[in-house]
Amino acid sequence: MVEGLKCPYCGSKNIIFDYERNELVCADCGSVIEDRLIDYGFEHRFFKNRETTPRTSGNYTFRIHDNGIGGSLPDIHTVSFRQREKWRKMSRLQKKIRSNNDEKILEKSLRHLNRFIELLRPPSYVSETAGKILKKALIGKNYKEKTLREMAAAALYLAYKINGLPKSVKVYSKEVGIPHSRLWHAQRKIYESVKNLNKMIKEDDPTRYIPYLVNKLKLSRKVEYLAEYLAYLAKKEGLTNGKGALGIATASVYISSILLDEKRTQLEIAEAVNVSDVTIRNRYDEMVRSFDIEIMV
Repeated sequence: MVEGLKCPYCGSKNIIFDYERNELVCADCGSVIEDRLIDYGFEHRFFKNRETTPRTSGNYTFRIHDNGIGGSLPDIHTVSFRQREKWRKMSRLQKKIRSNNDEKILEKSLRHLNRFIELLRPPSYVSETAGKILKKALIGKNYKEKTLREMAAAALYLAYKINGLPKSVKVYSKEVGIPHSRLWHAQRKIYESVKNLNKMIKEDDPTRYIPYLVNKLKLSRKVEYLAEYLAYLAKKEGLTNGKGALGIATASVYISSILLDEKRTQLEIAEAVNVSDVTIRNRYDEMVRSFDIEIMV
């Protein structure tokens, strides 16, 4: 029953929507109140005796090769045994006609991307950005399965950076199980195919790594605030020029943990983000000298 409507002929409020004819009908007097309605929602079709299982289209997304606008068939386990073979054939036919030969490459790569998304569980906007990058990068390309997997991982890594949530490439490489060198080659392929991608990536800022470090090392919010302030001063003084943002972030956290009596060793911090303790030591020395900080050992 459709709420809020009233039959203009008999005054009844018992108005129903006829899905087969796409009409609003009064259930009491049978009058057609409005016909040829346009439904702006998901595409749907209800089957006889299956009122609770509509055939629907999905949400618009870049994580599926047809952007999620294709239909989906009901679960074959919910139909009778005699009908299952029919549904299996229809399902196989749907998969064939849903993507052409060019789209099959993209479909394979997006399958890898969705596996990485399930593994890392990034925010939805990061996932959608990765899907969009991958689609642009694979236009007119024909790569092998291994390369498609690497490009899917590289697209997700770049999506993190574009959305201001950068990850250490060494940590990310370990999470997805792909060597750093292979990720770099995959990124290069994406840069060659997607124009102006550099303009989309935000400047690497040390403060973006600090919340992750503090959480990983189980430090207090005071350490996080002081570390962010030190990283801000380092950037202001030009200490970040030619230096990796992650090195500045780790040194800031290390200094802050000492000053606030929550000390973590350089080795502990280095292992948290998979960088060398030598990098932390060098950035630490530069920052202590520049800011005239006295550390009591």
